[in-house]
Amino acid sequence: MKRKFSAEGPSSSPTPIDTESDNTSSAKEETVDPDDLCPICHCLIYKPIRTRCNHTLCQSCMALWADVSVTSQLTAVGLDDEVAVMLPHEIETRCPMCRTFTISTLDPTRERALQRLYPVSYQAREAESQTAEEDGSASTIETLTVHIGNEHTEIRAEQGSNNKHHWKFFIRPSRIDLIEEVQVFLHPTFRNPIVVLEWPPYEIRRLGWGYFTIYANIILKPGYSWVSPEAEGTRDGAPKGKLPLEWTLDFNGRGSQARIRLKVRKEKEGQEAELDIQREHVRRSYARQREADPDWEET
Repeated sequence: MKRKFSAEGPSSSPTPIDTESDNTSSAKEETVDPDDLCPICHCLIYKPIRTRCNHTLCQSCMALWADVSVTSQLTAVGLDDEVAVMLPHEIETRCPMCRTFTISTLDPTRERALQRLYPVSYQAREAESQTAEEDGSASTIETLTVHIGNEHTEIRAEQGSNNKHHWKFFIRPSRIDLIEEVQVFLHPTFRNPIVVLEWPPYEIRRLGWGYFTIYANIILKPGYSWVSPEAEGTRDGAPKGKLPLEWTLDFNGRGSQARIRLKVRKEKEGQEAELDIQREHVRRSYARQREADPDWEET
């Protein structure tokens, strides 16, 4: 069964039409086959992408609704591998339809076919997308590649000491402009086992005798949230603003590192959104100060 849609002005969702199309009307109707509707937004597929599991949907719907698992994305890479930025559809995610891990690719052949079959409806979708971008009413998805690992050098221990491993733990994001801070949790036997890094490079150097697992949280700036099921809310109230990671120190040779390709949601843009971000930044700073100061009193 096919559906008829009116292309009279941009709309967030298709509107069923009961009358037959009139070629002389400015609000020309087009009958869209159900196979050409996005399974997420139920509109004509706009900028179609195809997943490895053979699902087709709008590029924006895939970016917004396909979450990224840290455990599935953690990939061992060479210690000299450089951090690179990727497009949202190039990152392995869970398919919104079948929940299998997949990578999506743009489908220009399908896009040309949709433009040819539904010229008015496709133009309406394009106008709708441009309007959302211009007025800042839509959130956007950005990518973030993170390298986590450690460098290692074995040295001669001092007399009476077993500390012969000099190591540097690091987290290297491709976009430092998105990072509020990195929280690092060392083994409790270390002096000052909790370290908060507010500025890059996000690194810690220590001298020790054995390996252990380091836990870390990457905190995003106000206005951003992680698109990941592992993401958590921060203590100062930012939903999905914290991404927990862990790394077991590697004392073999020079050390090692792994790469994680992730997605970040940026909330709506525009002047009002910028004001909201500023207000949120002040609120979170206030909350952190209140939590860190045991003698804090409300005024």
